[in-house]
Amino acid sequence: MSTSVTTIHAGKVLIGDEFVEKNNQVIEINNGKIGKIRELKKGEKPTYSFPESTLSPGFIDTHVHLFSDSSANFGANKTDSDHMIQIFGNMGEFLSAGVTTVRDLGSPGTLVADTRDAVNRGQVIGPRILTANRVITITGGHGYQIGIECDSESDLRTAVRQLVKEGADCIKIMASGGFVHAGRHEGESLYRPLFSLEQMKVIVNEAHKFGLHVAAHCQNRDAIEMALDSGVDTIEHLTFTAKPLATVDVNLVKRIVDAGKYVVPTVNNYWLTVGVPWAEKDLALANLRLLYDLGLKMIAGTDAGIPTTTPNLYAQGLQVFDAIGIDKKYILRSATLWAADAIKLGDTVGQIKEGFSADLVALRLNPLETTEAYFSPQAVFRDGILVAGHRQF
Repeated sequence: MSTSVTTIHAGKVLIGDEFVEKNNQVIEINNGKIGKIRELKKGEKPTYSFPESTLSPGFIDTHVHLFSDSSANFGANKTDSDHMIQIFGNMGEFLSAGVTTVRDLGSPGTLVADTRDAVNRGQVIGPRILTANRVITITGGHGYQIGIECDSESDLRTAVRQLVKEGADCIKIMASGGFVHAGRHEGESLYRPLFSLEQMKVIVNEAHKFGLHVAAHCQNRDAIEMALDSGVDTIEHLTFTAKPLATVDVNLVKRIVDAGKYVVPTVNNYWLTVGVPWAEKDLALANLRLLYDLGLKMIAGTDAGIPTTTPNLYAQGLQVFDAIGIDKKYILRSATLWAADAIKLGDTVGQIKEGFSADLVALRLNPLETTEAYFSPQAVFRDGILVAGHRQF
């Protein structure tokens, strides 16, 4: 990599973990890292200049499925070549949306890990990738098409070790059934856990031995509680799916808050349009607002790859938060700072700070003023390299 200094100027820069707004700033970048952050000098001609824009940390999507084409046949058999073409297309769409880091939570084999390695070697352009590779589920359970099927504690230990061997960055547990399944409804598995608490602990303990964090897919209350009690690192969905109504267990949520756990409610383009499958739209939005009011730290993750949820719609998930009255700074933290911390990259990305990776997005609007800003990435930088958008003088 070149040792020359790249300079990026913006009319406004959101600096540090509090997103302090400073005007007319220049960021110096050396070997992909942020150096000095200073005022523009008189007569200076930066490498890139966006005088009418706001510079934000690059966005993070903590729950994606890079292999999927977002069709109704999610998880259906296709060739590895089909999947790889889709992975490359999705990476480009994410970058154009300002998403510079993704956590892939379920894909076939080692395709995403192999792609991650190619990106890290500089062979292809893409966002920073963390991947679980295959998910862990029961035989015939949710996600079995892209999973390792396990029915005993011995199976679970072996599965975690195999995923470590195959280069996984994290482990994904299917703690309950789910709504996206090619060909059939998952019946009562939506309303009960798939694993016992002891089995969940085996997975988490084994993963943590190898330094991998654990994400748990949880639809119903009991699966959510098991995920918390087993020590998983992030809880995905947290829908409190139940008959006849999805009802938030306030005391359980307070326990999650007290434990300092991050939750990925997978807000996406569904919420404000067709609604979500586990509740009527108004109820789902009211429950989401309740989670916010209870002090839960919710982070951005769209579940991109499920039907109709494509990478270019990333901003619509953040718009859901705005629609229910969530604070603008909370939303930006959800997409950057907190998301980075949740996936164990909090000392590398998620804020504009000296020594951090230069993952940056120039926006035509200020995200601390309007969520419309997320729909208008003007230029996107990954490790200080322009990967989407255009140069402006």
